Amino acid sequence: MTSERTPPAADAAQGAESTDGLDRRALLAGAGSAVMAGLGAPTAAAAQPAPAAPGRYRRIDAHTHFSSLKVLDALEKEDGKPFVLGRMYRSKPALTDPKARLAILDRNEIDVHVLVPVPWLEAFPRVAQDRALAPRFARMMNDEIAAVVAGAPTRFRGVALLASVDPDAMVAELHRAVKELGFVGAYVPVGPTAKRMDHPDFEALYRAIVELDVMLWLHPSRPPIADYADEKTSLYQVWQQMGWPYDTTSAMYRIVFSGVFERYPGIRIITHHHGGFVPYYVGGMLGSWAASEEEGRPVSDKIARPYIDHFKKFYCDTACKDFVPKVLDLALDFFGPERMLFASDTPFGAGDGERFTSGALRSIEAMRIAPDTRATILCGNAQRILRIA
Repeated sequence: MTSERTPPAADAAQGAESTDGLDRRALLAGAGSAVMAGLGAPTAAAAQPAPAAPGRYRRIDAHTHFSSLKVLDALEKEDGKPFVLGRMYRSKPALTDPKARLAILDRNEIDVHVLVPVPWLEAFPRVAQDRALAPRFARMMNDEIAAVVAGAPTRFRGVALLASVDPDAMVAELHRAVKELGFVGAYVPVGPTAKRMDHPDFEALYRAIVELDVMLWLHPSRPPIADYADEKTSLYQVWQQMGWPYDTTSAMYRIVFSGVFERYPGIRIITHHHGGFVPYYVGGMLGSWAASEEEGRPVSDKIARPYIDHFKKFYCDTACKDFVPKVLDLALDFFGPERMLFASDTPFGAGDGERFTSGALRSIEAMRIAPDTRATILCGNAQRILRIA
């Protein structure tokens, strides 16, 4: 297919767009320089990736997070209450400070971080449900991310935040983020308080993702809603530790059984946390579907059988939070080497992202795979899919 994308920030000289006679890329670069300088950023030379050591593969982390305190403060003020994870967000320097983030890249010999913005708008219902406010905040966050990318264009790539309340605004912002800001795609939150992925409003987004030839990230977003009727909130972090992989899995079901891959065979959708529960529960899925068919209760009449083949069309990342190479082996067996991308979920977890980064890298290194497969996971797929040179 033909890509309509403007080259990313690192290649801005080839395709910068202008607005009212001004080069928007130049403006963003200036804003990025101001952001980096204001945070005590390193010199331009220090912001370049270090040359790869002999025998070391390049490393492109395809799912990290970045936030803006300016946007977080504004969202909380507009919504009238604090974000449930706000305190934790503000305690992590690398989540909001480009200098701290570059230090993580350098310590772990990582060349590029793909920045997925947080928090998701759905965490602020008053904003998320407002057709005027939600697109404005999405644009604000994307401009903040673009400024950070422009400050270190060889180390960062941006992913767009979208307002799902208005499908027209959602698609318009995707086009702006890709064509003007040079972003590599967009993400949407999935979970019980987010819009379901088979909602008709997402049809235009799926179409635009294919037309623009970019990636769609899924990110779980369940709040700490109660697990039992006689309780007011989820306990023991079940809402996040178990609820989030479930929410990813549920979103995958909605996408598959609504026929998204049938209508858009070339669409690229990446699942967080190595594909939710699917790689581990594939036997249960196959067995349950077979029983339903035998009993005359087909699961779906919208997609071709075997159903499981559609689940293998997703991409997955390696965000595993600790040293668990066998977990990644299961995901690799299911999705295949061409659909697994190194990702850490940095800077969440202990040590401002160090534990998550180390866990993912050590797990990939310990997997029983050929060197060329390891290189494909660490950088090759991201280079090919996201066009990162």
